Amino acid sequence: MNKRIYRNLIYLSFSSILLFGCSQNNNMDIDLSNLPKPKLNQIIDLTEEEPVKEDNQTYIKDLVPFEPKERLLSKYKFGKKDPFSENENELNKLGSDFKLKGFLETDTKKYVIVDYLGNNGSISEDSIGGLNTELLPNGAKVIFIDAEEMKLKIKYENEDYIFEL
Repeated sequence: MNKRIYRNLIYLSFSSILLFGCSQNNNMDIDLSNLPKPKLNQIIDLTEEEPVKEDNQTYIKDLVPFEPKERLLSKYKFGKKDPFSENENELNKLGSDFKLKGFLETDTKKYVIVDYLGNNGSISEDSIGGLNTELLPNGAKVIFIDAEEMKLKIKYENEDYIFEL
């Protein structure tokens, strides 16, 4: 019985809020006479004002000029030959086809397991591509193998390439 009384009171309160909230008699008693009025002499006509002329020379002297192309090219050894070229997307033959798989160190020699053009095998510090191994491009020579830091250094086309695992 108590639940029924509470439910009826809730329905009564919501229906009264709904009926009084939607009524057409909306009288607002707000006094707007105390608001400040704009003064007519403070209105500025922006169409008659001359455009502001800025001195661009003050900004130009603060600009830092670009470094010359030759200096930028000499800073970077890896990647594209010319970072300013538009359509140079091809990698060198060594970077795109050569994959380092692992290192193996014995008492007498150090080996690196590689994948080159689909051929898997091992190369050592005396490996030269095209001469005694087919796992390097022709003319590429292994400079050193560091099995502890897992680094391989190869000289190819007068540039040194370092591969890390």
